[in-house]
Amino acid sequence: MSAKRRADDPDFLAALRTLGDEVDVRVISEGDDLQHYGSDRCKGGWPVAPGVVVLPKNIEAIQGLVRLCAQWDVAIVPSGGRTGLTGAATATAGELVLSLERLDAIFEVDPASRMLRCQAGATVEAVQLAAAEHGLMYPVDFAAKGSAHIAGSVATNAGGVKVIRHGLTRDWVSGLEVVLADGERLRVGGELIKDNTGYDLRQLFIGSEGTLGVLVELTLKLSPRPAGQLVALCSVASDAAVLELFARLRRSPLTLSAFECFDRGCVDQVIAHRGVDQAGPLAELGPMQVLVEIELSDRDVHEDEQRDEGEGETHSPREQLMAVLGDAMEAEELLDAVLAASAAQARELWAWREDISESLHPSTPHKADVSVPVREVARFVERWRAAVAEALPEIPALCFGHVGDGNLHLNLLRPPTMALEDFLGRCHGFDGQLYALVQAHGGSISAEHGIGLLKRDYLGHSRSPREIELMRGIKRVFDPQGILNPGKLLPPESA
Repeated sequence: MSAKRRADDPDFLAALRTLGDEVDVRVISEGDDLQHYGSDRCKGGWPVAPGVVVLPKNIEAIQGLVRLCAQWDVAIVPSGGRTGLTGAATATAGELVLSLERLDAIFEVDPASRMLRCQAGATVEAVQLAAAEHGLMYPVDFAAKGSAHIAGSVATNAGGVKVIRHGLTRDWVSGLEVVLADGERLRVGGELIKDNTGYDLRQLFIGSEGTLGVLVELTLKLSPRPAGQLVALCSVASDAAVLELFARLRRSPLTLSAFECFDRGCVDQVIAHRGVDQAGPLAELGPMQVLVEIELSDRDVHEDEQRDEGEGETHSPREQLMAVLGDAMEAEELLDAVLAASAAQARELWAWREDISESLHPSTPHKADVSVPVREVARFVERWRAAVAEALPEIPALCFGHVGDGNLHLNLLRPPTMALEDFLGRCHGFDGQLYALVQAHGGSISAEHGIGLLKRDYLGHSRSPREIELMRGIKRVFDPQGILNPGKLLPPESA
């Protein structure tokens, strides 16, 4: 692909400002905002060098911007909440950054069809709150929901903490409106539940990281809200015991909605970040901790209420969960466990898991988001720890993740005395070994964060050469000029 014209080219900027005056586009061509809008949360050692940032107010303005960029052969980097962790929203070579933050409307919620229609810049949390006003929920849930844009989460097919129960983002997208590389507006899918009319182009855009089109409007499916939850925090004796506990819960009649794990190092980081000297409600910490959430139906809650009044069956979900944990304790798989007695206590237990990412931030972590078959989790983690200890003995390695769906977040922390450049160099040097290990265990180099810049050169560890060839062909059909987020997701042709 030939080099693109820079978006800070004076002649292009003049044409851009003329367009901006006509269709309500804010143009930022200098100052700190260039850096602010020009990258996501991933600091991979590449330059952050946008040529210009634009903030359109409506879809017609986006169409005009894309047509202008196509005319001038200027590359576009779509930008949402910039919470990504792979560099997919980072401009490195003078591109035009197309921010969607001004398109944040939620148009409607239809309780009968359980659908919600919104613009690309609405946050995931705003979507969740709008659904909640109608007694419904958008079940895709993750820590950055307050700032992550819904279109960004669709462009990366985000997962989160409830995948074990509700699936990935693509399971909740009913329709999309997309601005293509020539500026045409395309609608794929919609409110229909049944539509068996050939290829489902909607699925191509989900997870495409802005390389096939600019997502501008979305129609999302919603779900009934559960009547309640049971939340338990457990101290687990080993990696293998984590899977034993998971198997026990799977065999039970309980509806498991989350099964999260984190190692002792993560707990220590949260303690230090909070400035406290104790590890919450657990009397004894193990090598691994597990947070369990059980979803309750209306019938479950009713039976619990009857049980509290001395009526009804004796095997309420709470009692069933306590029995499972008791059996695991007797088998010496658990060291300690606490079951939340209120919604406030449940939030406190969840906070030990949700605060991990923020607590690691001061250490400039090098993150890897991978997945392996659930049965391989313990063996993989053991081999990963051994590989880090041998190759990077001075670098702390912490693990947390959504073990119920095989998704692990592997974190290498920068020692205080190590320069960032040296740290990144060491970590990038280890990436090949890590992804080869993932491949050996039948896993994926990206479970939910996407590929971006960070992992594009390792895509071959998860996709065959023929698959990558076909993906490049799809890219050429949708974006023959190569102006949409070039250099992301797909490795260079020579790779």
